[in-house]
Amino acid sequence: MSTCYDPPDLSSPLQTHERNSMRRKRFSNGSLQVRSHGTRKNWVVLYWERGVRKYHTLDLFSKLSRSEAQVKQAAFMQEVNARLSTSPDPGILFGDFVEGVAFPFYRDKWKRSTASTTEGRIRHHLLGEYKTTKLQEIGLKQLQAFLNVKAESLSRSIVAHLRWDLRAIFKVALAEGYLERDPTAALYTPKEATVTPTRAMTGKEAEQFINVLGNRERVIAHLAIFTGMRPGEILGLQRRHVSADCREAIIEQRIYRGDVDTPKTISSRRTVAIPTKTATELREWMGLVGNDPEAWVFASENAAMPIWKDNVWHRYMKPKLKAVGLVWANFQVLRRTHASLGHEVGVDPKVSADQRGHGIGVAIDVYTKAALTTRAEAAELLETAVLTS
Repeated sequence: MSTCYDPPDLSSPLQTHERNSMRRKRFSNGSLQVRSHGTRKNWVVLYWERGVRKYHTLDLFSKLSRSEAQVKQAAFMQEVNARLSTSPDPGILFGDFVEGVAFPFYRDKWKRSTASTTEGRIRHHLLGEYKTTKLQEIGLKQLQAFLNVKAESLSRSIVAHLRWDLRAIFKVALAEGYLERDPTAALYTPKEATVTPTRAMTGKEAEQFINVLGNRERVIAHLAIFTGMRPGEILGLQRRHVSADCREAIIEQRIYRGDVDTPKTISSRRTVAIPTKTATELREWMGLVGNDPEAWVFASENAAMPIWKDNVWHRYMKPKLKAVGLVWANFQVLRRTHASLGHEVGVDPKVSADQRGHGIGVAIDVYTKAALTTRAEAAELLETAVLTS
């Protein structure tokens, strides 16, 4: 049996009333009728679904009595009503969908750091623009125009993230049946979006950066520049993570705003090779840490807690870096410096990426893995090239 579409006569007050009534009342019994198809007559059920008039053929008129056709009608409409009762609301607002469906879905995937930045960005930019707009009314041209406007005042990075946010939201909407098509598939980041200049330190600047700092911050800088560790990974180190000779460190956790969290990605779980001079600095510092395997390598004033990245930077590093004009070299710059200087001295890109804990391409990342001994040689090469004394 088949279900067909019967275009409604919009000029008919009766059909208009029935359509509006069906939008208010989701459940329906349908209308049992006899219709001719060529020389044959059929029992059909006429009903409304999402404001569209449809009909479903039950069987030949000659094969069923009215009472038998009514039984089949009831069974079919039960299926329709069950489908409608669990189907998504086609009139849902963008804001309600984001808060009620998209955010709860992605929160299971996002880390706390990702959630805080992503939700804030979505609420400020996307909900600020589309909160009260129906999800189904938002189209490709409208969204691209939105990105074009944002590109006039925001960096390319933020505009690109907004594009990614939109694609993620509408991907869920499509998967959950709120939409029949995805208007974000063809979105692009406008070329007018401002590219924020980024730079890394030179070898001379890196040495100057390290030498101006106090003991603890100097060790942190060594680890950031010469091993490529993220600040949260450095501050997440406990005594048990550092080898006895301080030549290796196991990355299995990180600190984010005082909370212990897992590394940023699966590839971030790794063993980092530590070069000679950095190991010497770390070993001297470890003498103050003690032998408790749970002790934090970089503890706060409360020894039971690790120090926060913002506190390290604003209280202890930034004031001293101002004096030498390197206050611009934040933790992101230190990580970029590791990659940039490593490239300059000929460190294999894959080895460098493994040391930092991210991939340089799916094929290489999946099928190759630099040995720890190779990464140790690379870290040694980088440190020796920069530190002349």
